[in-house]
Amino acid sequence: MDLNKALQLPFKDRENAIRFFIGGLLNILPVVNLIPTGYAFLTMRNHITGEPIEDLPAWDNWGTLFKYGFLFFIASLGYALIPLFILGLGVLALHPHVGILTFLGVTLIVVGIVCLIGIILLFPMGMVVFAIDDEFSSFFSFFRIIDLILKHLGAYLRAFLILFVMGIVLGFLSYIPVVGWLIGVFVGFYLMLQTAFFMGDVGREIVGNETGIAPSQEENMAPASTTATPPSETPPEAASEEISEEENDKKA
Repeated sequence: MDLNKALQLPFKDRENAIRFFIGGLLNILPVVNLIPTGYAFLTMRNHITGEPIEDLPAWDNWGTLFKYGFLFFIASLGYALIPLFILGLGVLALHPHVGILTFLGVTLIVVGIVCLIGIILLFPMGMVVFAIDDEFSSFFSFFRIIDLILKHLGAYLRAFLILFVMGIVLGFLSYIPVVGWLIGVFVGFYLMLQTAFFMGDVGREIVGNETGIAPSQEENMAPASTTATPPSETPPEAASEEISEEENDKKA
């Protein structure tokens, strides 16, 4: 998706702006904020498996939105668990200030940071794979995730860097005194939608390469007609007339 189009889509008209505002309001409340999370995820899935997103979808099937938001939350915890556990062990090992334990603690902290960076790089593609397969276990198919990142490295890095820079720039708005927390909530939902657009583009490229056609073309692909047109046959009467005419010509 074009960068300008993606940035402006939530505000391109009154209807889209209202849908964005609803998501921002829901994102304020704990637990309820799983609904806009699921909304953004399903927006990405629709972008991957159907026509390119032109408008924000309507707010319906709230139970489904909450379900996918909850699954997304569980996957986030699953990804974060290992590096946070290693970092926690490293901090605990540093506490006694004993030589060997200090060395072990520093080592664990370094390993934990490396794992955390790896998880940050893998998680968006895990989200894309989950959207394509619609199976929660796909979120943790790490070998497939790494393979897809390597195969689509250019598109993936482009989307990742755009979202990374966007997050840093818009993140400063949350530091505005008094209203920063409220702005941050709406910025958070805005970044969810941008993730849906740009990681959705990566998913469309993956689906297009695996099927040989773009998702939006699948409905337009119809099997060619296998019914052969029967050859025209000359009626027997016409054939006999042609033969008699040829014989008369020969006699003449």
